[in-house]
Parts: sequence; C-alpha cells; structure tokens
Amino acid sequence: MAIDTEERRRYPRSRRGMPLMTDEAGPGILNHVDNISANGVLCHTIKPVPLMTRLRIVLELPHSKHRIDAEGIVVRCDADDRGDDRFKVAILFTRMDDEDHAAIRHFVDRDLADFDEEE
Repeated sequence: MAIDTEERRRYPRSRRGMPLMTDEAGPGILNHVDNISANGVLCHTIKPVPLMTRLRIVLELPHSKHRIDAEGIVVRCDADDRGDDRFKVAILFTRMDDEDHAAIRHFVDRDLADFDEEE
C-alpha cells in the first residue's frame, strides 16, 4: 500500500522554484530553490552536503521582496542526474522569526492558488 507523503506534511510546499538562493556562513554551494515550505527548503547544488550540516539561509521571496533569514540543517542530500545540479539538498529550518515564517506561508498559499488557476 502506497503512503501519500503529502498528507504527512505539516506545511504545504510551493509548486515552483526560485532562481537564486544565498547561504551565508555555510559551504557556499547552494544553487536554486526547487520548493519551499514554512518547515524547510529543497535546493540544488553541484557538490554533496553532509547530513546535519548547519547552514544560515538567506533568500528573497519572489514578487514580495521579503528577505528570509533562517538557520537550518541538512536532512537529505540525494544525487540528481539532470542538468548541472548534481544533488538535491533538503534543509529543515531550525530557527526563523515569526515574520519570516508567516511570509513563507503566505508565499506558498499564493503560489499554490496561482498554480491551480493555470491548470
């Protein structure tokens, strides 16, 4: 019996990515964001990142100009055969202020509504 992973998620994820991501005080290898939720982010990189690596994540949400400044840990790093991005890195947020948390939730809700209108 297949398990629906979407039902287990505490927060919904965006359906679209973001072109740029900055990680300050970390390895400096993160590329674009595949998706984001109020709980974490999935991004791409050209090098593997060890599990449990602590990172400071700084990114700007598209269309809102809201700058997210959070801390997180790498919880998954999987090989990706497509394109120049060779690894998918899942980062769980471990520290974020309430305003950033609310901004991500608003961004994801808007993104999902826009995506559904296009279908």
